Amino acid sequence: MKARGHILVKFSLLIAVLVVLGVVIFRRGLISQLPLFPHSPTSSGKTVSGFVTRSGSHLLLNGSPFRFAGANLHWLMLDDSTNYVSQFRINDGLDMAQEMGATVVRAHDVGISTGCKNCIEPSLAVFNQSALEHDDYVIKAAGEHGIRLVIPLTDNYHYPAGGKHNFTDWRGISDENQFYTNTMVIRDFETYIATLLNHVNIYTGIAYKDDPTIMAWETGNELDASTSWTQTIATYIKTIDHHHLVVDGRTGVDPNAASLSNIDIVSDHYYPMSVALLEKDANAAKQADKVFYVGEFNWNDTNGGDSLYDFLLASESNAEVAGDTFWELWSHNDQYGYTSNEIQFTLHYPGDSAAMQASVQQLRMHAYKMRNLPVPQEDVPGIALITSVISSSTGNVLRWRGTAIAASYTIERSQSGINGPWIVICDKCATDLSTPWTDTTTPGGTVWYRVTAYNISGIASRPSQPYQANR
Repeated sequence: MKARGHILVKFSLLIAVLVVLGVVIFRRGLISQLPLFPHSPTSSGKTVSGFVTRSGSHLLLNGSPFRFAGANLHWLMLDDSTNYVSQFRINDGLDMAQEMGATVVRAHDVGISTGCKNCIEPSLAVFNQSALEHDDYVIKAAGEHGIRLVIPLTDNYHYPAGGKHNFTDWRGISDENQFYTNTMVIRDFETYIATLLNHVNIYTGIAYKDDPTIMAWETGNELDASTSWTQTIATYIKTIDHHHLVVDGRTGVDPNAASLSNIDIVSDHYYPMSVALLEKDANAAKQADKVFYVGEFNWNDTNGGDSLYDFLLASESNAEVAGDTFWELWSHNDQYGYTSNEIQFTLHYPGDSAAMQASVQQLRMHAYKMRNLPVPQEDVPGIALITSVISSSTGNVLRWRGTAIAASYTIERSQSGINGPWIVICDKCATDLSTPWTDTTTPGGTVWYRVTAYNISGIASRPSQPYQANR
């Protein structure tokens, strides 16, 4: 009984100390700085902190000037068959963007998601929690990569993830331009916006309207909207969301942009790249006292217009250009190789050809110049994953899931087991364009394979997990 009494006294003292410590921590405001849910940041340790704000025609972050370069990854939530994108592909795409120096990504389908089975709003006033949870993961992952998001809210076109036509279709209106004028349709769109902004992220516990990972909401993609509609929608967003910037999603800079009191950023898209138009747009934005942002541009010099070098230089040297996001960066596929879309605009890191590799390096240097930072050495690649080995008449056929920073791969084989000894059968001779890759020297019996990724400087990752195969 005496021993138990001592234990009770010590336990009571411990509880008292913890209570006092809790009060001290609370009063010092430390509790508010702790994450609501733990996460595992990326190897860079960069996470988003603070909201991007506007001062006239310039952006600020924590009181300092903020300029950026980045990429469009329209597919981060839904692929073009409107299936949900895997967490691997989301992180792989963000890893590539981060390695290229991106601090902002424009992500259409995180916000443009109407009229399909896996969309946020599959049909009028029906909201899909599973879709919102996939959005949640994208936003969580972007924040952990130190990347902010520009999120358009609808599209001018009839793409699989939806657009403005869904809202008129749902009301039986054949003229989709009534999206801008019909009060019932506008209310439907506002309901969609409110659902998105008020949604609480299951991973972070933070409502979208309160999450600094989102840099800005964009009223839409390449809309043909009137000034009054834009003002109506921007005002509605600001009544719900008191933190985030709003981008005018019309095509080009609205001549009446100065009257858009709740628009912070105006934008334009450049197909082909045009230094003259860039400078004209930036000047118009300055006259309207708005921030100017290059929402899309064609990075590929083979598509005409001014050169990528000249276009990036014009962006860097004009203080009225807050930032730019090229079209478009694509990830590895879940099984092997890359994903892609329009070939002339598809970009993979570190590049599928000598020309693409040169463009990638220009874009990477540009991203750091926009922040007045030196260009760092390439990061160490992640670990590849062998997804299948299939015996064929010519040998064993290997497929592996690539890793974001890999420029080449070495393939090793063992006849003894997972601990080797290993012999090199392909010394940095394969790329993500090489898969499926055939081992034409496969011996009979059981063998094991492993794959090691190398960056463009020849720095190696750890080898993949060994994969057992029979011949």
